[in-house]
Amino acid sequence: MGRKLIGIDLDSTTLNDAGEVSAATQQMVQKMQQAGHVVAIVTGRPVRLSTDIYRQLGLVSPMINFNGALGGIPNTAWEHAYSYQVDREIAFDLLENAADMAIKAVVAENDADVWTNSLIAPKNPDEAFFFPQKDDTTHMLDRLNLKHNINSILIEAQNETHQNEIQQYVTNRYGADRVTVKTWGAKSPVLEIVPAGIAKDTGLQILQHAFDINKDDVYAFGDEMNDYEMIDYATHGIVMKNGNNALKAIANDITEYTNDEDGLAKYLAKII
Repeated sequence: MGRKLIGIDLDSTTLNDAGEVSAATQQMVQKMQQAGHVVAIVTGRPVRLSTDIYRQLGLVSPMINFNGALGGIPNTAWEHAYSYQVDREIAFDLLENAADMAIKAVVAENDADVWTNSLIAPKNPDEAFFFPQKDDTTHMLDRLNLKHNINSILIEAQNETHQNEIQQYVTNRYGADRVTVKTWGAKSPVLEIVPAGIAKDTGLQILQHAFDINKDDVYAFGDEMNDYEMIDYATHGIVMKNGNNALKAIANDITEYTNDEDGLAKYLAKII
């Protein structure tokens, strides 16, 4: 059996509905790793919201963050580490026009630091989780503090109407060849600005080549539309039973169980 690359999304895939790693998932991931396979987190989350899970899973592989924009091994040098970035000027531009475009918060982030103009989190807990609220680990977003480019810019708009205006403004002003502006959907007035042409498959392909893994041995597990490119690229693109129906339409397989029923662990048991 050839060595396999297994890219795993976190939210609603590896994590259960409580946002936790189950004992079964932890044990199965470690079993896969001990068997010589590369199990790698590929997530939209920033590093600060992924590292504890990485440690809990007992991983030694690289981790892909910001939907493919950043890849590296936590606290360890890796020769294939990479970072695709967004121009910091976009963050300042949005700040200067925040009142006109009804922007409540702007968050700029890279592997180690986060900058924001607001420590007031969105009311929706699913959104609030991604917006920093601790001033001891957060820098004020201004030219004095942010001196280099970042991996991601997160924006909280007043409502969905303004969300569309912001998306058009940034795309028209900076060009679709430089940035991609993604909306979160599900009636969430949040946008994310990432480097153009970068998605989760970016990280998956870098991992595949770094570990010299055959394309036929590439697996990817996900549940939502930010997993689309990764699921599409992998020879074995597997969508969770609880996943988005549009994503299931391109899947090679669907797990028999949901993320809250150890669907990932039970599928990995079939592979091994």
